[in-house]
Amino acid sequence: MKGAEAILTRTTLIGRDALVKSRIAKNYRIKELDVRLRSERTKMEARLLNKAKLAGVPCPTVLEVDEFDIVMERIDGERPEMTPTDCENAGALLAKLHGADIIHGDFTPANLISDGKTLYVIDFGLGFISNDVEDKAVDVFTMLRMIPDGKEKFIKGYSAYAKAQSVLKRVKDVEKRVRYAQS
Repeated sequence: MKGAEAILTRTTLIGRDALVKSRIAKNYRIKELDVRLRSERTKMEARLLNKAKLAGVPCPTVLEVDEFDIVMERIDGERPEMTPTDCENAGALLAKLHGADIIHGDFTPANLISDGKTLYVIDFGLGFISNDVEDKAVDVFTMLRMIPDGKEKFIKGYSAYAKAQSVLKRVKDVEKRVRYAQS
């Protein structure tokens, strides 16, 4: 499977089903810059996956990290339907991430997998660490745009985050800016 930033390939490692996420070179960048960005992003993603796991967020376990590759546990499942329960669970997962100051960077249904019992967060490739309310508001706003019918349930789940009210207030400011930019 090929995405904008990486190629995913199935493998096994010590008898476990795994995925290798390989960051692909961008020929339009200066080579030295490309190497540095891919290496830094690979390491950051591995750290974020580990930190998310420690925060109680179901996500793939990192098994091995190389300069441009992450070998991680393969999660069997599908994108969730974003039922009211899925929306509330997604909100609760983002609350845990934000409680650990993890910004996902692309928190949408496309980066969630359900195995029928558990909702997992995947693809931390655009993620970073921040305690800034604005960064957290953008994460929330990104999901809310994707689940127009599930907003209330998502917010209910997200309310588990201690600073949820200040983030949700900022989401309204982000929304106004986006509307203004689109007109």
